[in-house]
Amino acid sequence: MRIQAIPVFNDIHILRKSMLEALSDQAFLANQLLYQGYGDGILSGCKLTTTMDTIILNQGVLFLKEQMFLIKEPIGIHYSPTNTTMVLKVKLSEQIQDGNFLYRELELMLTEQQERLELELELCRFKLQEGARLRHEYQDFEDRSTEFDTINTIHSPFSAKGGSTLSPEILQNFSMDMLSEKGLSEMDRCVCLQLLSQDRPVSRQMLVAYLEGRNGKIMEDTSNYAIYAGLVRILKEVREGRQRQSDKTDRKKWRMLVE
Repeated sequence: MRIQAIPVFNDIHILRKSMLEALSDQAFLANQLLYQGYGDGILSGCKLTTTMDTIILNQGVLFLKEQMFLIKEPIGIHYSPTNTTMVLKVKLSEQIQDGNFLYRELELMLTEQQERLELELELCRFKLQEGARLRHEYQDFEDRSTEFDTINTIHSPFSAKGGSTLSPEILQNFSMDMLSEKGLSEMDRCVCLQLLSQDRPVSRQMLVAYLEGRNGKIMEDTSNYAIYAGLVRILKEVREGRQRQSDKTDRKKWRMLVE
């Protein structure tokens, strides 16, 4: 049984139907089989940047309706202050046939509607005040959920095995902040090192398992924001534990001096 056929194109060869079918098979395998069971979301790239009045969606790959969609060049959309929560979404059209091609149109849209409709993916949300500039860089891990004048990508779905999840950038930010602290447990250290080594989205199931194991209770809400909030609490606990230990050490030294 022949399991792979790669067409060879030479100047003297006639382009045959079988050669085009072989190319189609290769695209199908990459598009459908390799990502079978993945959830809708960003598969790779699609980083957001901002200028004074424009949000730019950079190159990347989306995975929606079990298909991959390549964004080959940056796309921009104008924004302005509204003092209300605006959601930036990417929206795909229904499939269109034009001659020998089947294709979809892609557009960026800003809306107050937070619910996801079919063929839509949320890229970020923000609340911009008059006279402020929208920023896409963060001071620390908790700054990612700042309410005003800051791009919030926590709710944006990233495609992973078994469903959608948080962005690798958010999880790597958490890992870097955690690993800078002393006295981490073996569980914390192992999970952070694993998250830091992943360029691709990590499954929601792994993140939930970590939070449940760390906290000793079942999570009822496993949304992106609930997972992020759980990671924020863990980071605070680690930092507060270090501070308490430092206070104890200082008090001990003081007692020794008095005696």
